[in-house]
Amino acid sequence: MTRQVMLNVETPSPQVSFALGRLRKALGERGIAVVDAPAAGTTLVHVGVISADMAARMAADGCASSQRAGNEAFSIRRGVRNGNPAVWVAGGDAAGAMYGVLELAELIAGGADPAGVPDRDVAPRFPFRGVKFNLPWMSYRRHPSLQLHSEVCRDMAFWQAFLDMMAENRLNVLSLWNLHPFHLMIRPKDFPEACDMTDEELARWQEFWRTLMDRAHERGIQVHLFFWNIFVSPAFARARNVAKYSIDWSFFGNGDTSELVQKYNRQCVTQLIDEYPGLNGLGVAMSERMGGMTPEERGKWIYDTIVAGIKAARRPVQFNLRVPHSANTGSGGSMNRQTEILGRKLLEELDLPVVWTEIKFNWSHGHSTPRLCIIHGGRVSDVLWNPPPAKYRILWMVRNEDFFILRWGDPQFVREHIRLNGHKGVGGYFIGSECYIPAVDYITRADGPQRNWKYAFERQWLFYMVWGRLLYDPSTPDDVFASAYEQRYGRVNGRALLEAMARASRVPQRIATFVGFTWDHTLYTEGFLAGGNFITADRLRKARPVDEDWTGVEQFVSAGGKVAPGRVSPLEVADAAEADARTALKLVENINGGNGPLAYEVADIRAWSHLGLHFAAKLRAAVALAEADAAGDAARRKTARNLLEQAAAHWNDLAAITSPLYREIPLQHTGERLFSWQSLREKAASEAQSIGPQ
Repeated sequence: MTRQVMLNVETPSPQVSFALGRLRKALGERGIAVVDAPAAGTTLVHVGVISADMAARMAADGCASSQRAGNEAFSIRRGVRNGNPAVWVAGGDAAGAMYGVLELAELIAGGADPAGVPDRDVAPRFPFRGVKFNLPWMSYRRHPSLQLHSEVCRDMAFWQAFLDMMAENRLNVLSLWNLHPFHLMIRPKDFPEACDMTDEELARWQEFWRTLMDRAHERGIQVHLFFWNIFVSPAFARARNVAKYSIDWSFFGNGDTSELVQKYNRQCVTQLIDEYPGLNGLGVAMSERMGGMTPEERGKWIYDTIVAGIKAARRPVQFNLRVPHSANTGSGGSMNRQTEILGRKLLEELDLPVVWTEIKFNWSHGHSTPRLCIIHGGRVSDVLWNPPPAKYRILWMVRNEDFFILRWGDPQFVREHIRLNGHKGVGGYFIGSECYIPAVDYITRADGPQRNWKYAFERQWLFYMVWGRLLYDPSTPDDVFASAYEQRYGRVNGRALLEAMARASRVPQRIATFVGFTWDHTLYTEGFLAGGNFITADRLRKARPVDEDWTGVEQFVSAGGKVAPGRVSPLEVADAAEADARTALKLVENINGGNGPLAYEVADIRAWSHLGLHFAAKLRAAVALAEADAAGDAARRKTARNLLEQAAAHWNDLAAITSPLYREIPLQHTGERLFSWQSLREKAASEAQSIGPQ
């Protein structure tokens, strides 16, 4: 067993320095000393970016040749130098070396002897592995759930923790979103009134942005800024009497297409790029404040304003063009083949070095089914990726507007997503939310069990780990995630916890796929809300599943309770939901979370499971009610009532589990009403009562 290690950094970089901090921590926790000079038995760890000289010295140590080179790739090799074990971490670049050291640290933390780590070659599956982070300043919507984060999101301690998490999980793009960021970052030269801050206030903001970008780059993370389209700063709107909807951040409707607004936005884009060398990319949407414009007019405005501003800058940046979301002059979202063809034409005609296009995978509810069913605007063809594009690449946006409170983690869902959708022409993914900012933990009760986290994103550690690690390397085994549980919580059965969480995480997938959805507020799965309203058995009867291979209740009953081969019936959905829920409950039956952070993990698994049992019973009740109405069968109505009583009992269990742990929270889906499962107990109970006595 190794007792001491000597670290030799062949190619110093901020990225490697960050990872070495994690390696030293892992070694220290294992009682392994880091020394400056080798003795007999010392394991020599060499870290660097691969070169011909480095490869020759690796070969001299008896290492097998490295098979990986290129951006963000790495190899780990074992050898022997002067009788001492040698471990080489060779990166294709600084980021690759960082990931290799992080991998080595993880192996050691999981119990591996540094001298015995296996050889491995890893390269990223996708070059773009991004997080969508909505900012609370001039945010897309106004709501207490967003603005409560304003102070924490100015705190660099928060961002350092968030960026650390991203790097550890191989997430490499931080995308920051708001309606119009420019007045918080620059004072436009020809329009100084657009920024109403003092020079001192603006300097503090600029220091914040530049420090954030520097910290990101030190962890191999790019920073991209996304904004919506025809907006100006509130101060500019007041001073020039233009785009007055910008004053109160009103994001939906017709836009001000005047020459002044266009010139202002074009200059903002150019000046922003010139003043922030750490900014890697820009993205813009072609919707919201482009009401009244045809798809062609929207494209022309983007070209003449945003693209022209990028081209006028002193250096290039990556550009993400979100192609038209509307096939008509509205902003609500519609799609047809002609609009898709136009979108591809716009992308292919962009004369910029790196072009991406972000597409919402299954609109706002990406954690439904891994099969692509709809995008923003509705059903979609394969125009944007067939044939594979040569001048741009697709980025899937997997939005989460479905679970903010309960933890989530299903590795198999992510692997299947990549398998089905990672075709040629796809450059990567975003994960993130529009209605939730993972900064302040406004969810957890102060008087609950002890916590080992400070910020909201830390509660969902497995969510980020599963997505990030598998987007980097889909072959990452479940043992990695199971080991993470054990490293966090000590003597626990990590495999049982992971399997339980994965099965519990399929509850929202089934609910969302069956109920159906479009934009953000049409569904809040963990709350069992559609359009802000509690999902009743009657709502399930009328549901049109988003996956066309799933059969709705009315269609199922009208077909005599039969489905065509290859199709899924409502009763099969209910059976699968119940089976996963009961298995998850069994797996955590003997795991005692005590009064510490593990209690939350176990409680969330139990909460998801009872929500799944509620859904299963209610879906069966919906079928029974439809059958009763079709045949005038009183016995089926009695069955439905019994099933709804079971559903209410599971809701009571759900409320009982969550109430001691979680606050009533502000939630955009419910407007001014606070959300909790406890607040919906009466609605759950009243359904059975509404059917009448047996």
